[in-house]
Amino acid sequence: MASSSSGEEVYNNNETTSYHRIAIIGGGITGACAASTLVEKLGENRVRVDVFDQGRSGVGGRSSHRNRTPSQNLRWDHGCQFFRGDTPRFQKLVQSWMEEGIVEEWKGTFTGEEGVVEFFGLPSQPPFYVGVGGMDAIQKQVLSNDHNNDDSPIRVYTGTRVSSLKQNTTTQNKWTLYGVDGTAAYHDSAESTARVAIPTPIGRSHDYDAVIVTDLSSSFESWHRASAGLPDRFCQKVRQRAGSRTPLFSCMIAFERPLDVSTSAATVWHDDIWFVARTKDKPGMNTIHDCWTIVSTPKFAIRLIEETPMQDPMTGEFLPQENNYLTTIPGAQLESAFRQLLCEGRLSGGKLIPEEEIPKTLFLDAQRWGSALPAARHLNPNETGTVLSGVSYDFCPNTSFAPTQMEKSSNGDDEVLSFVADTEQMLFQAGDMVSTYTPGFEGAALSGIDASEYLSTLLLSSTTENK
Repeated sequence: MASSSSGEEVYNNNETTSYHRIAIIGGGITGACAASTLVEKLGENRVRVDVFDQGRSGVGGRSSHRNRTPSQNLRWDHGCQFFRGDTPRFQKLVQSWMEEGIVEEWKGTFTGEEGVVEFFGLPSQPPFYVGVGGMDAIQKQVLSNDHNNDDSPIRVYTGTRVSSLKQNTTTQNKWTLYGVDGTAAYHDSAESTARVAIPTPIGRSHDYDAVIVTDLSSSFESWHRASAGLPDRFCQKVRQRAGSRTPLFSCMIAFERPLDVSTSAATVWHDDIWFVARTKDKPGMNTIHDCWTIVSTPKFAIRLIEETPMQDPMTGEFLPQENNYLTTIPGAQLESAFRQLLCEGRLSGGKLIPEEEIPKTLFLDAQRWGSALPAARHLNPNETGTVLSGVSYDFCPNTSFAPTQMEKSSNGDDEVLSFVADTEQMLFQAGDMVSTYTPGFEGAALSGIDASEYLSTLLLSSTTENK
């Protein structure tokens, strides 16, 4: 079997087989599940799915893994820390991942301070699951990068940012995607570098039948680097569904020697810190040095975004948050707060650790998640946040995001789709930011599956009608 240069057709026994051609923007768990579902429903010989991901470290999205200094084996899950399996449909998928060896239950010493809002059900609602060797192991396996070539049902383009889309009226309004790759694609690159890059057509096809978007930032206005240049009608629909978003910062720390604490992960009561996790206690994550991920509170994140926005208030220009800022401001503040917790004995069963006995920091990094998750009851109007650079942020009070379940829309309609669909333009937005499931990894995965099942039905119906 061979493909044409555009990837449009295959020739087998002198017969022509047309592909369904789908583009997916974003290689997180939503995009990965969406891609695999399309192949399952349409057949690997009938579909070509191109996944575009702009992440610096490859696919993963908000469940990415970071290995900053491989020689020293410094590793962190710096976004999503774990996930649950609350719905029967997702639990079945989790079991299949466990059988493949890419997921294991995370067992450790989990604690939560009295009165604190739990972090996705931790510690009181186990089991908790993680990708073996890092949360991104799941996406990498689901997207089958080992078969990532022109003849593969799924082709992944890493380090590639979609900057605009265009419909071709001569091919029944199918889509061509334009974008850039390399340094210009990364979210934290200098604006002077990104601005000079000239977008060109990307992917195996210049006439995609449909586009599934999984990153909410793709629906930003053009000032934001993550904007995918989607039609305004579609963007307005997505923004209305998403409502407010909850931001978080994460800080990655490696200490020169192990901390004298038994905690694997903890939810804490602190103005700046919501959750902490120890890397070496996760399956497949043995490290030489003691690595910890610190997740901020939404309150902390909103305060820093207000102090240092990502849009110049005078020129409207995008302001990337470069590494120097992340390590010296949010990273340094979260490190200080973490050391305070250690001194107060809040991670060691009440055992106070004097500051001079806390090991020196070997490595420090940080990450901003401006769209970490949607606000609680995100289909309802929310008055517990603020608006910055035209974006509605929410403090998300008193919400543990567990268990995962279907939520009602603001008008009480239980039939609302778990994704946004514009069937006239064949554009779809999936992910927990627009889903009717509880926010989080599980809700994001289910939204991607639902969107692809819906799209597959549309494409199969269209094929049948055209015969």
